[in-house]
Amino acid sequence: MGIMNNMKTVEMFPQDPDKEKVESYKRDVHPHGTIPALVLEDGRTIIESGAICLYLADRYGRLLPEKQWTAEYYNWIMYASITLDEMMEHLFTQWMLKGPEQEDKDIAQKMADKFKVFAEYFNNFLKGKAFICGDKFTAADCVMGYNIWWASVMREGCLINDWPEIIRYRDGLKSRDAFKQAFTTQPLQAQYQ
Repeated sequence: MGIMNNMKTVEMFPQDPDKEKVESYKRDVHPHGTIPALVLEDGRTIIESGAICLYLADRYGRLLPEKQWTAEYYNWIMYASITLDEMMEHLFTQWMLKGPEQEDKDIAQKMADKFKVFAEYFNNFLKGKAFICGDKFTAADCVMGYNIWWASVMREGCLINDWPEIIRYRDGLKSRDAFKQAFTTQPLQAQYQ
């Protein structure tokens, strides 16, 4: 049976006035009351996006790398989930959620500088590759691609505008049918620009 046959979408609104609904979600699904979360058929829950992608790729035998790309596959999934997510969360908070008068410019600059180090490294890594694992789209592109998309919608893409390989990579991801399906309604980009 395919994953889509077993999927159940759960409405989740952290600011929902129905406190019991929020507490129920925290108790039964995700202790922080955030997303993503994947509840398995046996009741166990995976609450980290990178782990969810790794699990689903292994479980269904899809979006896995060719053997010679295994190191890059794991490296970029973990880097995106652990290092890049933190940078992006700080930048999102400072640039998108706070007004200019509340923005902590020191934190924002520190994270933007850290992102620049990543961008130079990732831009060079992408040369000659369509995706992280060469010409094959994998779960690593799902995880890293989300962060690259996220960077492209903040402050008119200032984080990636100087990196042609990253822009090419992002545009390649956006041209995929699955990406287009995921954004059939107005994406978050419209809300934050």
